[in-house]
Amino acid sequence: MKNILKFEQHIHLGGSWPLEYLKQVATPEEFEDLCAMISRIDRGMDYHEAFQVFHLIQKIMNSDQKIEDGVAALCQEFIRDNVVYVELRTGLKDFGSGFRGYLEAILRGIEKGKLKVGVILSLRRDTPTHVASETIDLAIEYQGKGVVGIDVSGDSTVGDIRTIFPYLLRAKASGLPLTLHMGESLKETAALQMLELQTLQPERVGHAVHLCQEAKDWIKTHQVLVEMCLTSAVKAGMIPEASHHPALQLLLDGHPVSICTDDPLIFNITLSQEFALVSHITKLSPQQIEETQKLASKYNFIPSQ
Repeated sequence: MKNILKFEQHIHLGGSWPLEYLKQVATPEEFEDLCAMISRIDRGMDYHEAFQVFHLIQKIMNSDQKIEDGVAALCQEFIRDNVVYVELRTGLKDFGSGFRGYLEAILRGIEKGKLKVGVILSLRRDTPTHVASETIDLAIEYQGKGVVGIDVSGDSTVGDIRTIFPYLLRAKASGLPLTLHMGESLKETAALQMLELQTLQPERVGHAVHLCQEAKDWIKTHQVLVEMCLTSAVKAGMIPEASHHPALQLLLDGHPVSICTDDPLIFNITLSQEFALVSHITKLSPQQIEETQKLASKYNFIPSQ
């Protein structure tokens, strides 16, 4: 699968740093704690508990310079896996130069990394309104200069997304496409899923593991692409086995589904390995897998890709 030219539509910067790079910039104690947590996740853990790993990573990646250098290192890791295009999503952070400084550090890292990368700015359902407002302001300002879309992510059971609806709708009105994490937990209600889909009209949804029937029907009717992350769904406790992921059947039925890694550092996976896993479960050949991804590539947030 490594020989196939690949693109990545669902990957979070905070869970994707190359482990060797983190070893260079972390203290021995920080690196030991991180490796211990990754080992625990590798054996499988609760969806909510798995989010704790991001706090460990943030303690290490705590400056704009580390972000810039880490993004460049990540681009090189993608290139080694024959990934030719990436949409890298992240929430904005302030390490002393404000949200703008953090975003520009990412863009400098991309330039150094010499890979085609679009940045998707992320909001959580519980993001404070002032943060949501500044995020969308910067997304619109940097649209066409590296920022390609907006993401709603984080723990899907925390917060009331309606508080950030005006900002998301403003982004869409400005031409920024939207991808929405959905169906990560059984605690998501059918009413909430349909409210989000019908109000926001996302171009793509991430995960889509636990969807109500109405949401499944809406996604099929509107031909919304599903970003499928098999390994993370298992290791974060969404499903017991990769073969249980409902997006596999969508893929076989010809619905647009992209194969993604989510957080390759945290879940100890490469995109080539994820492709191989899908091939093993579905019995699709590498050539057939490649064809399904050509369909999915039409949903890239940079249309020319």
